[in-house]
Amino acid sequence: MSSTTNPTHILVTGASGFLGGAVMAQLIETPLWDSCLFLVRASSPEEGLARLVANLRRFAVPEAQLWRFALAQVVCGDLGSVDDYIADERLTRVTHVINCAAIASFGKNPLIWTTNVDSTVNFAECLHAKARLQRFIHVGTAMVCGPEARSPVSETDDPGRDIRHLVEYTESKIEAERRLRALPGLPLVVARPSIVVGHTHLGCQPSGSIFWVFRMALAMGCFTCDFDERIDVIPVDYCANALLHLALKPQLAHDLYHISSGPDESCSFRQIDAAMAEATGRPRHDHYRRLGYDALAAMRPHFDDYFGRCNKRIMLRAIRTYGDFAELGLLFDNRRLLAEGMAPPLRFDRYVGLCAQTSGAQTIAEQMTVDFK
Repeated sequence: MSSTTNPTHILVTGASGFLGGAVMAQLIETPLWDSCLFLVRASSPEEGLARLVANLRRFAVPEAQLWRFALAQVVCGDLGSVDDYIADERLTRVTHVINCAAIASFGKNPLIWTTNVDSTVNFAECLHAKARLQRFIHVGTAMVCGPEARSPVSETDDPGRDIRHLVEYTESKIEAERRLRALPGLPLVVARPSIVVGHTHLGCQPSGSIFWVFRMALAMGCFTCDFDERIDVIPVDYCANALLHLALKPQLAHDLYHISSGPDESCSFRQIDAAMAEATGRPRHDHYRRLGYDALAAMRPHFDDYFGRCNKRIMLRAIRTYGDFAELGLLFDNRRLLAEGMAPPLRFDRYVGLCAQTSGAQTIAEQMTVDFK
């Protein structure tokens, strides 16, 4: 991790979530920790601190390190309540922002646009006026490229305003980027992660987000992509490290980066299946099939057999949504990030077995709830 020579004061948003928690878990091991602030929804600093400490425990942060967390590091509020905390004098010292906060749902959450676009831009504008920001890292998503993009997707590709989006989440993320870029003087750097799944040392202990999609496909023995189609997946700890690297490196060559496995470190469903089979002791799939949505939907009467007791309507919606993304087979060029000194990520099939082992206590239906909030 790089560092700047001037005093660095970092504000992290979304620290009670999956990616923000991973950023927080890495920061607590550094000398920068004592000057960090964390924005969290809470009625009091004590409640906010309890929420953030609970999240750090999910990332297996040792209890001895948790004592470093002070009430003075907690800013109570969220992106939509800037007026409640913008007068806080602590914010005048903020030099770097890592904005992980968002409604990261592929469902139809009514707050997606308000939070991810309107509130995000207002937060950035107000904070930029309050503090002397050196860098504002905004976490987007590589999927803003749209379903017609060519693989591997380059950071230089402009999605344009007329592209079709599969879900409102990706549309909100590209609109937020456009509006943030229009703010005069904001030192914006956009980071677009690909598919963030699991943790290289903890598997799905911090969160099972997205991993259930792979469990679902392999439970049915079929899905919307070929068995040898490669998938662009990164672990959350790598993503967090990349965000900190982009935030703290004194000079960057670009203002937009993919955080991805790229063409070189992506792996196929076949490789994922082999790794999961080895970890769990089940046989590998010999007769995996690529099927369209209608054929998968026809399997609805057997969903309880595949997934455990479940809401079949929600399972169908998940198959439709994630099946559409899986069918695209997109990889995302990561040469910019590597050129900035980041090492490539660990391939998904190298730690997916750990994800499988740490998911055994949850059914697929239980694990997927985090992504449909």
